[in-house]
Amino acid sequence: MLKKIKLIIGLLALALHIQAQDLFWFIENHQVGYKDIKGNTIIKPQFAMAGKFNDGITYAGIGTNVIGAKYGFINTKGNWVIQPQFDAADDFTEGKARILKNNKWGYINKTGKIIIEPKFRLCFAFLNTYAKATLDNNNWGLIDSTGKFVFEPAYYDLTDIGNEGVLAVKKSVAAKWSLINIKNEPVSDKEFGLVRNFTEGLAAARDENDKWGYINSKGDWVIEPVYTNAYNFSEGLASVETDYANWGFIDKKN
Repeated sequence: MLKKIKLIIGLLALALHIQAQDLFWFIENHQVGYKDIKGNTIIKPQFAMAGKFNDGITYAGIGTNVIGAKYGFINTKGNWVIQPQFDAADDFTEGKARILKNNKWGYINKTGKIIIEPKFRLCFAFLNTYAKATLDNNNWGLIDSTGKFVFEPAYYDLTDIGNEGVLAVKKSVAAKWSLINIKNEPVSDKEFGLVRNFTEGLAAARDENDKWGYINSKGDWVIEPVYTNAYNFSEGLASVETDYANWGFIDKKN
């Protein structure tokens, strides 16, 4: 009985902690602020743009509009933990946040130290220890946590890498999508009209008849392509469209 009471108390404390951390973005007089779950203003509107809190920190920009603002990072009290000094910024993932400086993108850590020098024309958030990035041309590659390309930017487009170490790539604007591993080796000879990111072991993919289904990391159809549109799985469910009109949710057994 005592263990049960302690468990209930622990769960209640966790729920209160989570609730206390929930801050919701709102706009007033063209400035962004945050309210709590009860609608109380916690951080008054004062930012040109701001993000979603993750581990008590998010990016925020000071200025009259999004373009031209200077960006830093704030805590849940609205205090600066990294002073506004960047031309753009994004929220932290896997301990790194991308920032724009002198028209180039790079990454900082949570102390504000630049850990990957701004050298990319564009880059994205890290996922499963890798991130999509491009230099001065229109081709994309994949970088590791040091900013080094694990394979050179030679693709017209590519997805994020999944937990299985597989991603989808497109070699040119007219090319089909195919699957490769982190060593830039093909993992299947199958091609697709379009492939979305791998999540929870599956990726939404479109076949030659413009129908959507779901493939695994070997390129095999796990859910046959019968839908007119489909999106990624999250918490075991994915949204799909039938007949270009109606949407619903499926599980991994379709």
